[in-house]
Amino acid sequence: MRKINLVEELLTERDKEISSDDLTLLIKEIWSKEESRKTKIISSLNDINNEKHNVLKFEEMESKNIFHKNTIKKICVKYRLRFLDSNLFKGEYPKNMTKIIRDLEKKHSTNLKNFMIMAPSKLFKIKSPDDPILFVPIGNDYYYLVHKWGEEFNLFRRLLVLPFKNIDNLTIFSVLVSVIFALIGKLIMPSLTTSEVFILFLFLVKGFIFIFFYTFFLTRKNFSESIWNSKYDSF
Repeated sequence: MRKINLVEELLTERDKEISSDDLTLLIKEIWSKEESRKTKIISSLNDINNEKHNVLKFEEMESKNIFHKNTIKKICVKYRLRFLDSNLFKGEYPKNMTKIIRDLEKKHSTNLKNFMIMAPSKLFKIKSPDDPILFVPIGNDYYYLVHKWGEEFNLFRRLLVLPFKNIDNLTIFSVLVSVIFALIGKLIMPSLTTSEVFILFLFLVKGFIFIFFYTFFLTRKNFSESIWNSKYDSF
C-alpha cells in the first residue's frame, strides 16, 4: 500500500487554492506590513513625549497593570529609580518588545504612544541588565504597565539606597554610623567613661555628617525624592 506524504498532500491542496507566485506576493505583503509596524513601534519608543494619554478599551485592561503616578513615585523613591520618557532610555529592549506592544495595540485597537520607563538612573545613560518597566499613560495620572524585563531587585538594594531617600534619612544614617563607631571605640578602649564616649559620639556625628553630605553633593547627587522624574544628568 502506498504511503501518504502529508507534506506533499498539503502542497497539492494549497496549489489548488493559490499559485506559488501569488503566495509569494501575499507573504511579501504581510511581511512588509509587519516590518512597517515594527518600525513605527520603535519610532514611538524613541519619540519625544507630547504628554497626551492613550485610550485603551476598559474591558480589555487588566487591573493588575494599572498604577497611579503616586504609586510609581513611591517605588522610585524607595529603590532610587527614575520614571522618564522612553526616548531617554539608553538600555536594550527585549527582542520580543515590538510583538508585545503590537499585540497590546491589536487588543485595544489603537497605536500606543508616549511610553514611559521606570528604571535605575544608569539605564538612562549606559547599558545595564537591571530591571526596567515600560508604561503608557492612560489619563488622570494613571499608567498602564506594558512590559517588565531584566533581573529582579532584592532587599539589599532598598537598604543600600535608603540613606539617599531624603535629607532626614541621610542625617539618621550619619547618627547611626556615629553610634556604631562610638561603641567600637568603647570596646577598643574600655577605660573610657560614659561622658567620654558621649563626647566621642558628638565628635563623630559632626564628622560623619560633614563627610557624607559633602561627598554626596560634591559628586553632584541629589535625594531620591527629588530625582525620581528628573531628566537632568547632574542628579
